[in-house]
Amino acid sequence: MSTASDIHICSFLPVGEAALERIRAVDPRVNLHSASLNLVRWMREPNHPEIDADAAMAEAEEIRNRDRVWFTFFSGNLACGAPALDWIALASAGADQILRQPPEPHVRVTKMPGLAARVIAEWVLAFMLMDCKQMPKYLDNQRQGYWQRFVNATDPLTPRSLEGATVAIIGYGAIGSEIARLVDALGVRVIGVRRRAEADGSPPPDAPASVEAIWPPDRLHDVLGEADYSVLAVPLTDATREMIGEPEIAAMKPGAALINIARGEVVDWPAQIAALRDGRLRACYTDVTSPEPLPDGHPDWDTPNLVITPHNSGLMPDYFGKAAVRFADNLSRYLHDEPLLDVVDREAGY
Repeated sequence: MSTASDIHICSFLPVGEAALERIRAVDPRVNLHSASLNLVRWMREPNHPEIDADAAMAEAEEIRNRDRVWFTFFSGNLACGAPALDWIALASAGADQILRQPPEPHVRVTKMPGLAARVIAEWVLAFMLMDCKQMPKYLDNQRQGYWQRFVNATDPLTPRSLEGATVAIIGYGAIGSEIARLVDALGVRVIGVRRRAEADGSPPPDAPASVEAIWPPDRLHDVLGEADYSVLAVPLTDATREMIGEPEIAAMKPGAALINIARGEVVDWPAQIAALRDGRLRACYTDVTSPEPLPDGHPDWDTPNLVITPHNSGLMPDYFGKAAVRFADNLSRYLHDEPLLDVVDREAGY
């Protein structure tokens, strides 16, 4: 039973009961509601045949008029003009999915940078190891029942080592720095690009020894030209949309591979596909696509040397538990009128 002093909060996420209790325990005023699966599906797929649209719209209006705080990944157009809404707490590192249909200016939006940095960095490392050890080719051979060893040092399909390779991290933030930390043990050289980098390329003070330089964005082409692996780890903003296009692909070192764990729109997708098909780009390993999801049967699935995973590099069994802990900590700040952590800069786009 609610009272006039209740703080009504809606979770749109599949959060377990223990995590929900962690949120409720922040303050006795917390009145936590969970959105129905019907509503969550309606927000993403309004024409899905299994949706009760009338029930979803009624629930949406109740939430819009009642709940001050939303704990979510996505809000669709529900947040636009929502009378009660004061804060959207995103359980994601990026905010582009909210800023496409932004809430009213007074509504604060926070994110959770670095929450999945470790598992995403592991994904990137897996992509690199797959590539240098020629795993896609060997798996193809296995499916065909074909034994073939590559032992000629000059054969491009001979397994290689990451030792001595140059890894460029485009977007040296929470995820990018974790990638650098993991690959440090493999004897690679790391360079990168960051919006708030020093003009002389000086690495951040806490960077691993393998990080040689982190440059401002105007040095992107120089960095791409040195890298054996270029890793995209930037948020999607107006400044980063299609930041990797024809000129950037042309600037890449011959024989280089591109790894994208950012957003599909960070690359000029048709230009990337064309470069893979004509051999200007040796390989691309991507956890994201444009469009996303890439439709079943789409011709890009058959692009040579393109490895696609379904945007799950950040997933882990306890993701929502960790997100709930971070949300609860920020909720305590909210309820005590303290500055929120990780507020999204709407002008910067993240």
